[in-house]
Amino acid sequence: MKISKIPIKDNDTLYKFYNQCINEKVLAIDTEFIRENTYYPSLCLIQIAGSDFASAIDPLSGVDLSIIWKLLENKNILKVFHAARQDIEIFLNLTGKIPYPIYDTQIAAMFCGLGDQIGYEGLVNKFLGLSVNKELQFTNWLQRPLSKNQIEYAISDVTHLIKIYPIITKLINDSNRTEWVEKEMQSISDQSLYKIDPLDIWKRIKLKNSKPKTLNLLKHLAAWRENECKKQNIPRNKLIRDDVLVNVSYQSPQTIIELKKIRAFPKQLSHKNCNDIIETIQNANRIIQEDWPNVIKTYKKSNISSNSLELLKLLLKFSSEESGLAEKLIANNDDLRDLIEAKNNDLRVFKGWRNDIFGKEAISLLNGTLGFRLENGQVKKIQI
Repeated sequence: MKISKIPIKDNDTLYKFYNQCINEKVLAIDTEFIRENTYYPSLCLIQIAGSDFASAIDPLSGVDLSIIWKLLENKNILKVFHAARQDIEIFLNLTGKIPYPIYDTQIAAMFCGLGDQIGYEGLVNKFLGLSVNKELQFTNWLQRPLSKNQIEYAISDVTHLIKIYPIITKLINDSNRTEWVEKEMQSISDQSLYKIDPLDIWKRIKLKNSKPKTLNLLKHLAAWRENECKKQNIPRNKLIRDDVLVNVSYQSPQTIIELKKIRAFPKQLSHKNCNDIIETIQNANRIIQEDWPNVIKTYKKSNISSNSLELLKLLLKFSSEESGLAEKLIANNDDLRDLIEAKNNDLRVFKGWRNDIFGKEAISLLNGTLGFRLENGQVKKIQI
């Protein structure tokens, strides 16, 4: 394989590389980025490998990336990533579009008995028998110039990936799970996964008190912070931390003086931002009670039996081991709780292959027609 030792920094070289890429049916793609001090990730490097070539593109050099965006949109070329979500988020932020079609080897590995979320190093070791050198994984990719070792390290991500792709797809094809995998790949191409509604950010913040009035304030304060961080391109906690936002929601200050007395409130926050917070609180307090957010969903103890939940977890473990599918791929804890509540039959576990692997047996277990027994020290399923 011909591997470039230096990143592409001029448009002529980039155009020649593009002409190589468009003749490929499959490309492996990865990015290096930094997100420590910004809201949006800063794209530092784009690595691409074809069947017998690979190179890295330096986005900080001023090259025209429009042909790379064109490449990502090319429907005739499959783009292979590992743990694609962050890479997809970067491209979506920069172009407004998600690369298509895409293939995520981390998702594919979940269909191969390799656990819930195998890392890149584990994938390379499993399929290629190689060890990945981790010495450069904490590189500051914004620094220039990048060393030869740094470039080689970054490009190796895609040179390994392009070799793994045919191996993992053959394994999936041989187990007749290609259609299952394709459906999961479609799910990560949904733009709604990457577009955050500022009014939903509050749901990610941990708080003990879940009174609707407090949640209403937190909802609108978190939305204000989200929009402000986007404008300033800074991380959320750099503007104001989650715990401070919660304290503001509890105390509902009506003046800037009251606001600044709140514990750990950031002293560096601008007067304008402080005014915005007070205005946000006042506007939120005018919202009628019927429109306050509901208390975060919980499952009542009277409805959810811990024993039933543990039995379903045991069945899930069995289903995972028998099928070679990752537990997380089949069902999560919310799926199991929804099963016990049995509010409807439109649950994820009752659709497609999940129903065959787990859903049908889960109903049998809850109905008492499926059980477990010990046999030679091993837990076995039995029909009742």
